[in-house]
Amino acid sequence: MVKRNYGYTLIEIMVVVTASLILLSMVTLNVVNLKPRTSIHTTITTLLSDLKEQQMKAMTGKESGGSASNYGIRFESDRYILFSGATYNPNNSSNFTVNLDDNLVMENINLPSSTIAFTALSGEYLNFNPLENSFTIRNTILNEQKTIIINRAGNVIAVN
Repeated sequence: MVKRNYGYTLIEIMVVVTASLILLSMVTLNVVNLKPRTSIHTTITTLLSDLKEQQMKAMTGKESGGSASNYGIRFESDRYILFSGATYNPNNSSNFTVNLDDNLVMENINLPSSTIAFTALSGEYLNFNPLENSFTIRNTILNEQKTIIINRAGNVIAVN
């Protein structure tokens, strides 16, 4: 009668446990970095949507105080503010502030008075200057940045 040994050796168990731990650590590191990676893309998508919304309000002649009005966005390092009128007024109660995630900052705000305003009814970029038509959003954790460039018509022509 032949005696058979069933089971696993200590070395086989150690190899499987080590491989499992390596795989688990790789997955964990990717999940930990998921929010910082997605936050810049989500913020840019939201910002571009808000930019188009402000332009559409100006183009459709949405009334603000009884007459068609300009609409715009003011950019600051940690937030942007949606406003109505040709210029930003910090005391206007209808301003709407959108705060950036803690790991995001606006830099190189190369816009006249740090604002983009759209002309009532035409929707064109008010006071457009081709030398002042961009801003950058940077992720401070991953050091990833995206520069947004806008043309005279108020369209985003590049996000790089």
